[in-house]
Amino acid sequence: MSAAISNRFYSLFASVFFLFAGFGLFLNSAGVKLAEMGVDNIVIGALNAAFFAGASLSAVAGHRIVSGVGHIRSFSVFGAVFAMASLTHLMTENLTAWGVLRMVLGFCYFSMLMIAESWFAEQSAQEKRARVLAVYNLVYYFAFTLGILLLGFNLSSDNVFVLGTLLVMTAMLPVSLTKMKAPQVPSRQKINVPRVLAIAPLAFVTAFLAGVLVNGLFTMASVFLLLQAFTLQQISAFLTSAMVGGFVVQLPLARLSDKFGRRNAILCCSVLACAAALSGLAAMAMHVATPMLHNAVAFMFGCGLFGLYALSIARANDRLPNNMNTVEVSRSLLFCYGLGSLTAPLLLGVVMDYAPHLGFYALYAVTAGGLAAFAWKQNVVPEEERSVFVNVSGNTGVMAADLDPRNNEEDDDFDEVVAQAHVDNLDNVDMPSENEPDNEADVVETEAVAQAEESGQPPAAPPIESAGLEALEADKPNPQKPL
Repeated sequence: MSAAISNRFYSLFASVFFLFAGFGLFLNSAGVKLAEMGVDNIVIGALNAAFFAGASLSAVAGHRIVSGVGHIRSFSVFGAVFAMASLTHLMTENLTAWGVLRMVLGFCYFSMLMIAESWFAEQSAQEKRARVLAVYNLVYYFAFTLGILLLGFNLSSDNVFVLGTLLVMTAMLPVSLTKMKAPQVPSRQKINVPRVLAIAPLAFVTAFLAGVLVNGLFTMASVFLLLQAFTLQQISAFLTSAMVGGFVVQLPLARLSDKFGRRNAILCCSVLACAAALSGLAAMAMHVATPMLHNAVAFMFGCGLFGLYALSIARANDRLPNNMNTVEVSRSLLFCYGLGSLTAPLLLGVVMDYAPHLGFYALYAVTAGGLAAFAWKQNVVPEEERSVFVNVSGNTGVMAADLDPRNNEEDDDFDEVVAQAHVDNLDNVDMPSENEPDNEADVVETEAVAQAEESGQPPAAPPIESAGLEALEADKPNPQKPL
């Protein structure tokens, strides 16, 4: 990235770094602390889901607060409310109050992220957005991993909330002191899930299940590992292994999806995640699971799961005309991802309550296997129709879609009729099939075999064309003619 871009965005990158670190600590430590308090798994899942419920409210109402008081003041307000909600956890153990506080944390965190991303989107020229987004994703991986590593220091509950609060409050300082011009007030985001489902069903299903699988890992894996008598250091190592796997697979995944198509990439990722879950499940059933084996499973989870959301966006873009703006589709997919994130802890809480030791891996095996089966039935988009793959994390705000370099402001607005016509043309492309007859004669022969099987009689010999029959007669030896 050029020096000009780096200098312009130093304050924003510093803010999101501390914000992501605080998010990583809060998201992964909540289950641990609740489990240590003796809270039921189902209740833990519900409290973790409350965080993502607040995130959904942020997408609907966050921009209204920003439009009233401006970006910098809103960022400070959200940060202050986040700090108050975090520290209030120390004053009560009432689980209903914790649910409300977790919802407030989710609302404030994603609202702060929305403000930062709107700044990135407006201050980035179209030709520079790919590099800005690359650095943004790099900051996310390093900062989120830092938050996970802090979990391994065996902090008390009080220290976790205090440290997380300090990280988020530190994120307020660079933005409060920035000299950059505030961006325009974000408008209410257009979200139309039925359109995405009709145009790109594989993208819709992948985005939703990516939310289930990724944030189920972050919210409930620590609870599962505590049931296996893991220490906080071992839990931190498990989650860090997943982050490392997700980071190292980015470049190979991009090349795989560009060469063989998003459908095949989604299929490979889901099969890898399913195989990892089955490996962990088998080891648990045979009582041979070790921390190193769990870490290997987590690494494979990272490789298979963390790229699914980016693949869902690429798949949706592949199904649209090249000159059509895809911001609305990207935001709809992010909404699907959020719904999956909201569902994940609820579902895992119920499953782990009935099967504490095997339920976690079993659910991942079934979910990833189901995604693989669904992807197998979908068509591959021709290579000439594919867009450029861009790695995007689902745990970002609603404004990240505007930062995607594939979304050009000069492109035509999204048109459902045009998009559907383009999809119909793609689906009507003749694809070779092993079972498809090559010509009319094969069709006749196939029908004859089918009729013979129904009647129980051997199939009749296929008709021979007259030209072929004359050629055979000419080649027969004549016994009256001397050789």
